[in-house]
Amino acid sequence: MRIKKFRAGSMREALMLIRQELGEDAVILKTERVSNGFLSLGGKSDIEVTAGIDDGGPKKTQTFDPLKMAEAGVYNHPHHQSKRPPVPEAPPVPVRPIGQTQPERTEEVATADRSRDTSIFELRRELNELKAMVRSVVSGGGKQEVSGELVGGWELLYTKLTESEVKPQVAKNLINEVRESYESAGTTIDETFSAALAASFPVTGPLRPRSDGPLTVAFVGPTGAGKTTTLAKLAAHFVANKGMSVSIITSDTYRIAAIEQIRTFADIVGVGLQVVFSPNEVRMARSACHNDDIVLIDTAGRSQKNREHMDELREMLHQMQPDQTHLVLSATTKDSDLNDIIKRYRTAGVNRLLFTKLDETVRLGNILNTVAETGIPVSYFATGQSVPDDIEVAHAARFVQRLWEGVER
Repeated sequence: MRIKKFRAGSMREALMLIRQELGEDAVILKTERVSNGFLSLGGKSDIEVTAGIDDGGPKKTQTFDPLKMAEAGVYNHPHHQSKRPPVPEAPPVPVRPIGQTQPERTEEVATADRSRDTSIFELRRELNELKAMVRSVVSGGGKQEVSGELVGGWELLYTKLTESEVKPQVAKNLINEVRESYESAGTTIDETFSAALAASFPVTGPLRPRSDGPLTVAFVGPTGAGKTTTLAKLAAHFVANKGMSVSIITSDTYRIAAIEQIRTFADIVGVGLQVVFSPNEVRMARSACHNDDIVLIDTAGRSQKNREHMDELREMLHQMQPDQTHLVLSATTKDSDLNDIIKRYRTAGVNRLLFTKLDETVRLGNILNTVAETGIPVSYFATGQSVPDDIEVAHAARFVQRLWEGVER
């Protein structure tokens, strides 16, 4: 690796020097402020940035890979301005008079309808399986001994949860909630299980625009959790599927190529992009997005153990004043690390959890443990790299079905 120090009056100037000499694949290794002049008279200082590049490795492309969209026609007009004209309303759908024969549907429409019907059928089937399992537990002699040990059907349910790597105490709390609620008057098994899941696994539902201005949503988390990819999925979804006006504000200037990568994506999808290098530039960036429906904020990956980096993140978020702050976590992270990350990131105003890489692990008990112990609701699950397909709104019943699937593999 070739390493060199660059000194400039601002971070923006330093990045330009690094890009010119080392190229887009350079990585910032260290940033510090140094005095400018003898004994720092006048209080002036420069930015000294240590950057490096691996000369022996293959050169990376600047494309945002992968990018798979269902309706490619949405991306025919790249966006280059900070303010974008309002998205035109979709033409009204003609109403067919009663008794008139429905026109023949195209094969493309028919295929989309079949796919939607299949998805609805699968979700109903999964919910019915969960209900049937609870009924079998209750009817199969689900009693509890005086000693507190679970027996009968309850023991089977407990075993299934712990095999999914749910902590024993979390599993017992969930089972006791179901058992006690079911034995109380006026409740059904279905209602009991749904209520117990909701209590142990709170969810927030999808992002919903505000009526009095753009909904501002920040994504924070450790390096490699998938913040930028997740943000890209949501941006593409709201533009392509909802016809909304979306802008991205990024403060991820740690990697030289990161800005070009997100700019390429923004041009393809047709969303606004604002880059901020310091908290002082936040107000101008937000002002440029005041006509949008949703503003998504991408932040640099930060280690929760680096106090200086966490202080910078908190200051940036303080200036951003987001409506929601989603902590993006990888489902492959172990319990103890998840708890440590959440503990330290809570000081940054985190009020949502978003789990990625569900496709890269079999056991998901660590997610249930984390949510049950912290009480922070979950917003979305990401299940792959395809944009915007591999993301879904978090549902408690669907998550439990994923737990069972992991055990049965």
